[in-house]
Amino acid sequence: MQFQPTSDKRGAIIAAALDVFINYGFKKTSMDDIARAAGMSRPALYQVFKNKTEIFRAASLGILEVMGHTARAAFESDKSFADRLYDSIDNSILSLHRKIDATPHGAELMGVNEEVAGDIEEKWCDQMIGAITAGIQNAEESGEIALDPIGVDARTVATIVMQTMEGLKAKYLRGETIDGDVRNMVTFISGALQAAKTRN
Repeated sequence: MQFQPTSDKRGAIIAAALDVFINYGFKKTSMDDIARAAGMSRPALYQVFKNKTEIFRAASLGILEVMGHTARAAFESDKSFADRLYDSIDNSILSLHRKIDATPHGAELMGVNEEVAGDIEEKWCDQMIGAITAGIQNAEESGEIALDPIGVDARTVATIVMQTMEGLKAKYLRGETIDGDVRNMVTFISGALQAAKTRN
């Protein structure tokens, strides 16, 4: 998963700002730093963005939109339902976490994202629920899984998946890996839905 900002001036600023945020952290980054990285004057930068928080929000929105598309794409493979569900989460959420972890200021950037872009994250969560819902519906239509025998619909299952991911966030922010927990969740959910098919 890779975020590619648009090639216009706004996209160039976002791309430059991402590099600066990653290398120096959000708090230590100034608008001067971003202007230099983008190859423009500070007044020119202020004509596009009023402050670094606005730039950070724009970058966050772009990254989270890509994550939503990536989650949907994972369901288009011919792998098993369990693998498609895991890949949907892994290729989007876990992949981003790994990239952030590899940066010098990953923990700070995650905290800043919650602080200044929490509303964007909520919209992204809805996008992820939509992507997973569609993947579950397709699996049900193809006869891989069944929902009716256990009295749930696809969106309910997708919401449970994302609520679990939200619950695992605290563990991740403590520096602990959550990959195994995600795999266990996927195994449990896919197993339940496949077992329901045999009872149908």
